[in-house]
Formats: sequence, structure tokens, C-alpha cells
Amino acid sequence: MLRVGIIGMGYIGRSHCGALHHIPDTEVVAVADLNTQEIRKAYPDLRVFPTWHEMFRDCPLDAVIVAVPTFLHGECVVEAAKAGCHILCEKPFALDAATAERMLEVTERQRVILMVGQVLRFWPHYRRIKELVDAGALGAIRSITSYRLSQLPPWSSWFADPQKSGGCLLDLQVHDVDFVHWILGHPALVRTSGIRSEAGTWDHVWTVLGYGKRVVNIEASYLMPASWLFSSGIRLQGPKGCIEYTFGVRGNIEEREEGQHRFVLYGAEDAPTTLDVPSGDAFVNELQYFLDCVRSRQKPALRPAEESLQVMRVMDASRHSVESCEAVRLSGD
Repeated sequence: MLRVGIIGMGYIGRSHCGALHHIPDTEVVAVADLNTQEIRKAYPDLRVFPTWHEMFRDCPLDAVIVAVPTFLHGECVVEAAKAGCHILCEKPFALDAATAERMLEVTERQRVILMVGQVLRFWPHYRRIKELVDAGALGAIRSITSYRLSQLPPWSSWFADPQKSGGCLLDLQVHDVDFVHWILGHPALVRTSGIRSEAGTWDHVWTVLGYGKRVVNIEASYLMPASWLFSSGIRLQGPKGCIEYTFGVRGNIEEREEGQHRFVLYGAEDAPTTLDVPSGDAFVNELQYFLDCVRSRQKPALRPAEESLQVMRVMDASRHSVESCEAVRLSGD
């Protein structure tokens, strides 16, 4: 039985807590959150600590889920590694690549598994896209266009603080940058433009990733009106056809089970085909994979932390580009 702790019991921490109950031979034994009274009422069977320091000191754990605000990821992951815990760290990896690199160095030194929670790699439709691309269903990819449009997350105020959050440039756009990185690898060029809030966060961005003759366009926003459905989509084109996946849900991503999906393969000559995908919740899939890696003591090949660091370098380049109004060229990693 793996003993798991969760650090941070906001929306995403509670989502992980619920998902862990679907995974056999796993027990959530403790959580750390400043709102101890509220959490004890909601989760009376768990040990609740006001800080992760006390949880690591007083509660033996095999693994932890780090679900605190992004600016705390570095400190939290380092302390978890020194406590001997394997770590699933929510996305984004950190506020910048330098912090992410330090986190990776410490976990390697402590010989614990570190995986970053880029959930699209476990989302059934996106996994199917990857399988089809790898099987050559589209031929060599010519272009990818994706978007992810939302209101500012309503469950916490720290998203609007530039010292704690990277705005949608980092927190939302990283989903699609990571997925494209999985498909095409490291880009050669990054060009981003955007709209900045009065507080200083980039809350609507458009990014072009250059891959030689192939081009990727990504749009991300936290500025959509309250009546807007949370929506995301991706379109991949190649000489043999095109795949398009769209997702929309009233409210925000926390209502994902009520969402509407459209998933179509357009062949070069054949009629459009609606694609089927296996059932399954992305968060359960992600946690199951991570805990299987913990049990087998194998690095997560599907989501290696080294690749997460490469993605953070793309995110750094995107921030530099939008702030300087210049394209950024990247060297290979």
C-alpha cells in the first residue's frame, strides 16, 4: 500500500484527492493546507497539517502531490525530495526554468522520482492524437493550431499576482506548449504577443512556435467573459489529412465531466470520421501512471522531468518575447 500526501487542498488538490480513491493499493493519509479547520471538516479521515514541514516531519509517506501555487513549487519539491518522497508536481513546473532546473537537480541527487502534471498527455483525446500522428495517419505534420480560453480561475486570487503566477502565458499556455513539444520536439523560434493586466500578468497571449517549415500557433486567455464556455481545441494538418479536437464546458474546467467533445479525422479523400476514444478520467490516468512508476522505481518515460525543463525554457522564451516585442531563437536541448 502506497502512502500518499497532498500539499495544497485548493481545487486541483481536491481533484487529485478524489482521483486517488480510484487507484488500488493507494491510500491518501495526510494533507497539508493552511485552512486546517475547513479541510478537517471536509476530510475527517485524513491527518491534516498546517504546513508541509510538519507533514514531512510527522507522517511517513511514499509519495506526495504538490498542488500549491506555482511560486511555492521550488521550495516544496526540494523539501519533499529531501524527505525521501517521490513527487508529482502540478503544472507549471515552476515560475522559470532556473527554478525548475534546481528542482530537477535536487530530486536526481536524492534519487526520487519527479513528474510534472501535464495532464493532456493523459487526456484520452490528446493521447489518441499522439497515437495517430505517430502511426502516420496525417503524414509529416505541416501545422498545428491550438487554443485554450477561459475566465480567470475563480477558486483563488493568486492567479492575478505576477509574483505568484505567470498569468495565462504560463499557467494556461503551458498545456499546449507541452503537448506540441510531445508531438514535434523543441522549437527553434518563439514569438509571443499579448495583453497585460494592470497588475502585470499576461492574461491573453498569441504565440508562434517555429519548427523550420512547420508552424505552430497557440492562443491562451484568462480574459473571456463570464458567459463564455471554457473552451480548448487543437487542429493538426498534414498531407494525408487533418485532425480536429474541440472541448467546451459551462463554467470552467472543474466541470469537465459535463463537457462537450468533438473529435474528427478529415482524410485527404475520405469523408470526415468521428473518432472514438477509450473512456477514463485524465487525472486518474495521470496518477495511476505516476504511482506505477513509483512502485517500479522507473523514471516516467511518458512525462520525463528533463522534457518538462525543456518546456520551461520555451515558456521563458515566450515571456521574454512578449516583454521585448522580439522573436527568441532557441538552441537545441
